[in-house]
Amino acid sequence: RSRTMLKNVQQAKFNTVLIPLAKLSIPASAQDKVDFDAFFTHILMHELMHGLGPHNITVGGRATTVRQEFKETYSATEEAKADISGLFALQFLVDRGKLDKKFEQTMYVTYLASMFRSIRFGITEAHGRGVALQLNYFLDNGGVRVAQDGTFAVDAARIKQNVIDLTRDLMTMQAMGDYNAAKDLLAKMVTIRPQVQTVLDRLKDVPVDIEPRFVTAAGL
Repeated sequence: RSRTMLKNVQQAKFNTVLIPLAKLSIPASAQDKVDFDAFFTHILMHELMHGLGPHNITVGGRATTVRQEFKETYSATEEAKADISGLFALQFLVDRGKLDKKFEQTMYVTYLASMFRSIRFGITEAHGRGVALQLNYFLDNGGVRVAQDGTFAVDAARIKQNVIDLTRDLMTMQAMGDYNAAKDLLAKMVTIRPQVQTVLDRLKDVPVDIEPRFVTAAGL
């Protein structure tokens, strides 16, 4: 029952927030690729990918953990790692025939729209900071481009490599316990760029989130 409730809540977020948001943030030609299965499956993969990569590491001959070494940068970089490696894992499963090929057409566009949903919670929060890092990385490396009308579009030929590269970079930082690299990356990439702010300004009438009402429980 808890899994059914989780899926129902995510379906409500998708219908109430993500679909209206997508109409204002991505090109009309791509809106039919915003798909609930891609949205929900990436959420599940994100949670699984928190377990991917190093946790207990050795730095300078001493036993430590990624969390200890990364200090205040840990939460944002870990959320970014789970997101980006979640996309990597979805593509891995598609390539091996374990997921329907349709995901390749929907998961990147759906995730792009969902990044705007996450950034609206603010970049002082770990998930928002992690998403800002990823979106700016895509913009800098060609996986996402801004159209003349200000909407954001996926470059299908480049985003796959962006996902591979950023997954590798974040995992390597964690394996090395490289706090300075993590700090520098966040300082450079966690910002709301003008093109992103323009889209966010369009979304003022779109709900930021939903508030589930448990009417049966309230009546007990």
